[in-house]
Amino acid sequence: MRALAQMGADLEHQVADVAHSAGLRPGHASRLLLTAVEEGFAEPGERYGTYRLTCDAAVLLGPVPVRTSTPEITETLRALHRDTNLATAWHVPGWRPGAGLHLDLVDVVSPRLALRLDAAQQYGDLFRTAAGRIALAFLPPQMTSTADGRPLRLCEDLARTVTSSRIAASRTSSTQSLATAVLRGDALVATLTVTGTPDQFTDDLIVQEHAVLLRRAAVRSSQSRAA
Repeated sequence: MRALAQMGADLEHQVADVAHSAGLRPGHASRLLLTAVEEGFAEPGERYGTYRLTCDAAVLLGPVPVRTSTPEITETLRALHRDTNLATAWHVPGWRPGAGLHLDLVDVVSPRLALRLDAAQQYGDLFRTAAGRIALAFLPPQMTSTADGRPLRLCEDLARTVTSSRIAASRTSSTQSLATAVLRGDALVATLTVTGTPDQFTDDLIVQEHAVLLRRAAVRSSQSRAA
């Protein structure tokens, strides 16, 4: 389903093309697509042997990544997911006319489709998301502004906490997220996020473990990218 979304959520695609995009054997991809049809997340296309996503699946999958991922980023997210059993996401910050500061979604690994939308952290208000708070805390002032030049700043106490711990948190009615900074020297190059259900964040020791694993993954990723 993720491959279908990345190839074009509104289009129909041949099984062989979906398999290639997802890194699966055609027979395996065909069986998964038939299961998705049974669950109402995919439907046969007008051409024989093609499938497309349903509206329900498109909503659950959330935003499609707007930047191309790399094997290193995908492996970082998969390894972090294995360690935490949480959805993981990678974003790259940027600033452009007409948008101001924004976070581009690069890749998401989600154990459950229902978590993907929150893991993607694609809300207009950066203050609402853990990834957005990391960006606001670590980026230089010339980037932390709206399209019309209005400054975007965390309150002083929150900014101090985020920069000292390298962890920001956010929550919705059904999920909770932690994010950290992927740094090159002192420069923020990406944000790394884990997202799960509230019951996965009730134990303080487990939350601390999530934070430690998150920071370690960011450091390893930064070191491998520098190498």
